[in-house]
Amino acid sequence: MGNCPYCKQIISLNDLKTETKGKGFIAQEIMYMCPYCENILGFSNRQR
Repeated sequence: MGNCPYCKQIISLNDLKTETKGKGFIAQEIMYMCPYCENILGFSNRQR
């Protein structure tokens, strides 16, 4: 668990909102957002 740096709410990994871009076969980009204030917390880029 951790705290959102914007709204200070406690967030677990299961509660995070994610938005995925790409099909996932070659490359996939994931954006992680706070479920309470919907500010962006981070990005991930997965390539195969």
